[in-house]
Parts: sequence; structure tokens; C-alpha cells
Amino acid sequence: MSSRFFSFLVRIAFIFEPISPRLVSLFLGRKLKEWKNRRLIDNYKTKIKRIGKFHYIIDMNLDVTPEQVRSTIASLVIKNNQRD
Repeated sequence: MSSRFFSFLVRIAFIFEPISPRLVSLFLGRKLKEWKNRRLIDNYKTKIKRIGKFHYIIDMNLDVTPEQVRSTIASLVIKNNQRD
């Protein structure tokens, strides 16, 4: 049964593959908008280009201030220290 399910997923992937750049762009845009609203970044610009089947180029420009970078790195360091 698992091989049938996998086969089904592969067929669906090939059907929806041409629209996947739009889906990735939508997901990425939502996440970056959330970051902008949380003031983690000032602005952003994304561009996704399909170069072949299941191959894409994602060009992403983020505008950040030095303070935003410092606070983001500091929060990552604190999270990593809490895991140890």
C-alpha cells in the first residue's frame, strides 16, 4: 500500500509542478510579511524563476538595519544556549 501511495504522490507532483513557483512565492511572501510586521526586517523583495522541472532560482532581497541583525542574532544565540 505504501508504494501505491508514493506512486500517487509522484503523479500529483508532476501535475502541480508548473504552478509550484506561485505556491512557493505565496508561502514565502506570507512569512516575510509576518517578519516585517514583527519588525524583524524593514522590507523585502522576492523573485522565483523556474529553470527546469523541479528546479528553481529564488532571488530574495531583505532590507534590515544593523539593530535588527543584532537582535535576531542575539535571539538565535539565546535559543541555542537554552538547548544545551
